[in-house]
Amino acid sequence: MSVLVRIGRKKAILCSGKWSCADLRLEEELQAVLEIWVQKSGGPPIGSPDPDKYAAEAIRHELNYEVILSNRPKKAKAQNAYLAKRQYRLPF
Repeated sequence: MSVLVRIGRKKAILCSGKWSCADLRLEEELQAVLEIWVQKSGGPPIGSPDPDKYAAEAIRHELNYEVILSNRPKKAKAQNAYLAKRQYRLPF
């Protein structure tokens, strides 16, 4: 686990650039906002020690949630997840 957030009475986890939540609609909304933020801003800085926490804090005000818990990732998996998300999607 990397970042645990609470939205009202629901909780969600952001781990390696992917949201997980028991409420599928909320999970899809969180993931869509994260994808848009990464495309607009480029995502967390490449050298960020905790890219999931950086991303969660950056979109927190847009979705009005509270960060409950955050753990640093142990490997470069989280870093690599955001590198892949930065790639432009071409329509062909």
